[in-house]
Amino acid sequence: MAIFANVSIFTLCCFISLSAAARHNFKAQLATQICRNTTDFIFCRNTIYSDPRAPTADRIVLAYIAFGNAYLNSSNTQTQIQLKITDSKGVKSNVLDGLKSCTGHYSNAIGALSQALGNLDSDSYYDFDKLSIRAQSHVQNCESSFNGTTTSPMTKENGDLIKLTGICYAVAQLFPYTD
Repeated sequence: MAIFANVSIFTLCCFISLSAAARHNFKAQLATQICRNTTDFIFCRNTIYSDPRAPTADRIVLAYIAFGNAYLNSSNTQTQIQLKITDSKGVKSNVLDGLKSCTGHYSNAIGALSQALGNLDSDSYYDFDKLSIRAQSHVQNCESSFNGTTTSPMTKENGDLIKLTGICYAVAQLFPYTD
């Protein structure tokens, strides 16, 4: 009887360990699958896996990682825009006008990303796709505000945030609507 009990405990421990490993592998595959559904797999992977929670993240943690990164990036970029406006000596008026327009667009993008994070905090997983598209649209409008008459000084930052909102959109697909 004691041998049987030891074998059962050993078998149970192995099963639990394999089960935990399978869950870990599934979650890692979930983060990788998200990145496969974006326009820049390497950028996505580097972004998602810069967070130590990523290897074991479920859809909620992945949403926090994605929307949190986009929010921080947009806030930092808005600060950069403000600094460029403040230190605008010798800057062409059309560039300055574009930067001022970007300030409003980034405020709106930050608002959409903030709303998504608020929805996560309140366990109401709704409109993530629409909010990520809204944020992305505002960033695209920032880039467009330079009207092609001049080179946008925000092209790299805008491009990065567009990719980040693309990650947000891919994560949003993990939260189907249930009306």
